[in-house]
Amino acid sequence: MFSIFFCLTGNKSGTHGYAVLESLALVAIYNGVITAYYVRSGERCLLPIIYSDAIAFMLLIYFSGGIESELYIFLFFLIGLCGINSNVSNTLKTGITIAAFYATACILSTGFQADATFYTRLIIRAILILMASFAVTRINLEVRKNDELIKKEFRIARTDKLTGLANRHYFEQKVKDEVEYVASTNSVLNILMFDIDNFKGFNDTYGHVAGDKLLALFSNIILQCIRKSDIPVRYGGEEFVILIRDLDIIIARSVGDRIRSQLEKQRIYLNHYDERQRVTVSCGIAQLPGHSKSIKEVIEKADEALYYAKSIGKNIVVAYDEIGMPREALERSQRGV
Repeated sequence: MFSIFFCLTGNKSGTHGYAVLESLALVAIYNGVITAYYVRSGERCLLPIIYSDAIAFMLLIYFSGGIESELYIFLFFLIGLCGINSNVSNTLKTGITIAAFYATACILSTGFQADATFYTRLIIRAILILMASFAVTRINLEVRKNDELIKKEFRIARTDKLTGLANRHYFEQKVKDEVEYVASTNSVLNILMFDIDNFKGFNDTYGHVAGDKLLALFSNIILQCIRKSDIPVRYGGEEFVILIRDLDIIIARSVGDRIRSQLEKQRIYLNHYDERQRVTVSCGIAQLPGHSKSIKEVIEKADEALYYAKSIGKNIVVAYDEIGMPREALERSQRGV
């Protein structure tokens, strides 16, 4: 408004040019501040920002010569900003609106006294603005398409195809973040390591299709028994690992036992066999930093606890500090007896 006042009261050779430069500076500052606000507020604020900028540029164009002003080039920047941060429909609508605003500003600047050349130039520039909108939408579509492909490939790279759980590669990356979380919050991280009992024999007897069915079933049981913040991983073959943060090892063990008992209750139905097959799983648990301050050692200790669970008859959950206890004592303690 300050610049408009100078434009209306000043002379063409002096104040008018000064006002245009002042307007450009004000618009640049305004656009930077509002765009920063937009980044924090989300897409819902984008279109009002774009239209506010468009109106500001239309005023600049109106007071700097209308069709003779080269400031219309900045309108393509607004279309590009909309295309980058909004959807295709909004970008096309914005392009049409800006073209209409521009035509109005140019016509008003002539006082409705324009010749055929003026209208020819105006139509050409309006068409250019619309073409730019269309081009930006096409680029936006391709960028989003490629972005989705990259995200899909990333998900595939970190996900086990059969079970849908994280794979070992993702586990090795994620466990570093969990260790940092434990160090920064003075918390704990439980490593639960599972191994399906007699899986090789099951595979040899009933075939790989049945084995895959069992792995998928166990994965679903895990997902049903854990929190969203817990990280389930297919560690390899019939081995699974769960990362559980912030829980006491007794509670973490109860999670492991719930998963174990849920699988024990299941009976795998195989079409070419008359009866359903019972399957069990063993689990070993270790905790960071309770059992070691090294995550590598904690994983090894969880594996040792799992090995001990296997050695005392399988189908049981054993914490690292319970290694050496008789099975009967473990079962009594887990039952709270």
